[in-house]
Amino acid sequence: MNTYPKASLGLFPTPMYRLPNMSRALGTNVWIKRDDLCGVALGGNKVRKLEYLLAEAQTQGAELVMTTGQAQSNHAMLTAACALRLGLEPVLVLKQRGV
Repeated sequence: MNTYPKASLGLFPTPMYRLPNMSRALGTNVWIKRDDLCGVALGGNKVRKLEYLLAEAQTQGAELVMTTGQAQSNHAMLTAACALRLGLEPVLVLKQRGV
């Protein structure tokens, strides 16, 4: 199996929480994975993906990373935050809704 470079960006593993009211209502244990507690804003699964994408960028010698999205894109904000943690310069190309 191939191994891929990975940067350490989040605080993993994130905790699991039992939902007692929902568990009682459904008659079974219901748990949620709290990836919003990963330590980078409310990044969750986006941070997990960025650990691999930004590590690959570093492996290739990148000094700058660029992404695009809507003006309030969580992906863009998390890419910038994670890139800065790794010493990479983030460039965001953001567009307004309806434009």
